[in-house]
Amino acid sequence: MREEEIIEKLQKLGLTKYESLAYITLLKLGPSKATDITKESGIPHTRVYDVLSSLHKKGFVDVMQGTPRLYKPVNPEVVLERIKDEIISDIENLKSSFLELYREVHGEELPEIWTIQGFDNTIERAEYVIRSAKHEVLINTPIEFLETLKKEIRSRKDILFVIVSNFGDKIPEWLKGDNIILARSGGAPWLMASWIIGDIEYALFFGALPQDKRREKFYSFWAKSPRIIQNYMHWFYTIYFDNSEVIKPPVYEQLSKPLSLVNIRTLITLLRLTGLPRKAEVIGRLIDTKEPVTLDGTIVDYEYTPLTANITFRYDGRELKVGGIGSYFEDVEGEKFILLE
Repeated sequence: MREEEIIEKLQKLGLTKYESLAYITLLKLGPSKATDITKESGIPHTRVYDVLSSLHKKGFVDVMQGTPRLYKPVNPEVVLERIKDEIISDIENLKSSFLELYREVHGEELPEIWTIQGFDNTIERAEYVIRSAKHEVLINTPIEFLETLKKEIRSRKDILFVIVSNFGDKIPEWLKGDNIILARSGGAPWLMASWIIGDIEYALFFGALPQDKRREKFYSFWAKSPRIIQNYMHWFYTIYFDNSEVIKPPVYEQLSKPLSLVNIRTLITLLRLTGLPRKAEVIGRLIDTKEPVTLDGTIVDYEYTPLTANITFRYDGRELKVGGIGSYFEDVEGEKFILLE
């Protein structure tokens, strides 16, 4: 890297041009007198002491007392690591402050939606959704796109997959995992769009696959917004999964317990395929008071329609209606559902 480029980057870190020149000069010379730094760098003699004092305060220079006084450059790896840590800390604090400000004004999380350009970038984001999920991944996509995710799907034995695609008569071996629910698309709906949804954290959406991946412009949409993703999950089930044929249920007995899910319709889908009752824990909030609650009990029934999804939860000698995020008719708004056995 040329010296001019180094000076430019140091200025981005908050140094002046003279400070950048002085630090570079000290790295070349080692511990030096102010007069030597002036001679080598071209910094005016009337300015050099102020420049070196400022570098000392910023942590770039150590002062070696004596006669004459010498100035020594701090190891660049040390000083730059410190600056990096400070910058990262400042960025994280700003992010938290901005998000908190948005929540205070709007009463909800800041929605984040991006347009992703390029088919390869879309595959990369889809893989990221699967890698980062902690509970469940919902996928509706043609089999040819699903196959691009083979490696990621096979590597995740610790989460539940619910997958809708235009499967043929034979199920691929790599989709026969105990933790995978498969449904064969009922027809046209799967052609409308592809969805890859991870928990309530990330979602990827796009339309028809490109015929020529090298020449066609391809766009997808990437969301990190609980409210939006909640709607995506609802549409995934009511538009796609519920109009498809389940061709492979999970092997519930082989799934690691406790098993955590965040979507009420995923929970009920699993219960419909594996039976009741089920001992469980519900983490959420009381509808009336918004008070956080953790309930240990048993799921004894469920209600499931395009408009309604809730479970009947037997707890402490009484029965409560528990819905998903955004519920207001039930007794409890469930944020996490943990199947215990």
